[in-house]
Amino acid sequence: MYLTKGEKSFVIAYAAVIAVAAGITVLIVSGLEGVNAQPVGSPLFVLWTILAGGLSGAVALYTARGWMGRTGAMGFGRAIIGAIAVALIASVAAGMLIAPVFGAAYAPVLLISEFIAKPWLAIAWFVVLIGAHMLMGVLTEERAFGLGRSAKQRATERLSTLSRTQLYHRD
Repeated sequence: MYLTKGEKSFVIAYAAVIAVAAGITVLIVSGLEGVNAQPVGSPLFVLWTILAGGLSGAVALYTARGWMGRTGAMGFGRAIIGAIAVALIASVAAGMLIAPVFGAAYAPVLLISEFIAKPWLAIAWFVVLIGAHMLMGVLTEERAFGLGRSAKQRATERLSTLSRTQLYHRD
């Protein structure tokens, strides 16, 4: 499978956000039980916590993708707002997946309290999201300059199938 430079950077951005979201989710869930505790329950619950954190990070980044990847000072400002939105959306999604009844309500509060109690965690989250913003910007610039997959297509491939059949049929 061939990926352009921008598409590769986009995949790396998603992978980084998924990994950090899963890690922060496990850290917060294990922190509920005390210092240096593992998440309560069976190994399947631990696995589910990791999967829920990663899935929520991917969904949150996909939901807030319009805020990320823009260039310039205004784009950086939008990325800061996008990072906050991704954090809150990911916490709600992970909370719903882990504890369906109260998780969606308490997860954003837990996330904010963890960010206040452990500023290094908030810094790590925002560094990863700003990095993802820069990586997503590579794809945005690639598309703006007409590079990538669409530049390698023939002119007739941009037409619909019906138009190609009607106008450029082969004898």
